[in-house]
Amino acid sequence: MTDIRGLTDQERYLFDLYGYVVRRSALSANEVQALNMAVDLLAVPEPGDAIMSQRFSRHLSSARCFRDLIDHRAVFNLMIELCGEFVRLDHAYGIVMNPGQTGLGLHGGGTPHDPAQYYEVRNGRTYNGLVAAQWALVDHRPGDGGFGCIPGSHRANFALPSPVPLDWITEVPLAAGDVVIFTEALTHCTIPWRGQGARRTLLYKYAPGHLAWGKNYGADLSDLAASGALTPRQKVLMDGPSVSPRQSLLAYRD
Repeated sequence: MTDIRGLTDQERYLFDLYGYVVRRSALSANEVQALNMAVDLLAVPEPGDAIMSQRFSRHLSSARCFRDLIDHRAVFNLMIELCGEFVRLDHAYGIVMNPGQTGLGLHGGGTPHDPAQYYEVRNGRTYNGLVAAQWALVDHRPGDGGFGCIPGSHRANFALPSPVPLDWITEVPLAAGDVVIFTEALTHCTIPWRGQGARRTLLYKYAPGHLAWGKNYGADLSDLAASGALTPRQKVLMDGPSVSPRQSLLAYRD
């Protein structure tokens, strides 16, 4: 069998156990600075209480630093392992939240089975539906809020009960430059933001080559591949969903 490993043995164990793994200092200080400056130039509208007002998209064409995250060294080989050699970037967006604002509540989960969001292990290999890489552009200190989840829920065999005790939800602190990778089969949420300044984070979501999250999968990406702004392997990663023919990304591994 072709070796497509991208996780370390420790990371693979933790991803299987918890449904997520954090890579610390995945971005340099210069990369974080460039990304924050690029967000500033987007002139993102002031976020409100509505979830969609806290999100922005169509940013990949505006700055190379956004595009560099598509196949960043911290996630590229890892996504090949998790989503297979025909992995594709399905969609990407950013989140800006002000102190006191509430984000998306608990969603995802391994039960009932969702053909777009799943986690399975067979013969020593994981098979995933949608997998997210969430890049922190500011510090998410303990108690600040941000990404939260019910660890291990990607393996649940029974429906999530209601109400959910608050102590079931784990906050995942992040420093600026960290990236948290999680399966969308994990029950997760955005914990209300209590940081001193605005929350800034970028999400890039990947899927096996045959799978698309939504019918408008190319709405943010359609003109980018033809623009000349992408590297060869980024073009392969951003190919539309299909069973075949597809180009393997194994030859592009770091």
